Amino acid sequence: PTNPEMADATATAAADGDELPAPLQGIISLLEPGTRPIVFTFFKAVTIALVVCVAGMLATLDVEPDVQIHLKVFLALSVVLMVLTIWFFGELQNAQAAEGADKEGTKKDK
Repeated sequence: PTNPEMADATATAAADGDELPAPLQGIISLLEPGTRPIVFTFFKAVTIALVVCVAGMLATLDVEPDVQIHLKVFLALSVVLMVLTIWFFGELQNAQAAEGADKEGTKKDK
């Protein structure tokens, strides 16, 4: 389900012949059904920002040791999440590229 107000705004802009600004087009493309490469890039950026934020908190905040252990565990979990998602997205792109090459190969054989 799409937001009716956003749909009206994009329809009005399209009817007026005005093109939407690039950042707005990127955000709207995130809300469309399906998976686009921008989604993978956006998620990678968010997980990297999470790791940087937690590492910055751990480095700059002067907190008690019992709170610090929670930040260390959260940082470790964030790093694992970041590594696994970047690895998974890379494998997914490789699989999609191989599948595309296989389809091209079968079209040439016919």
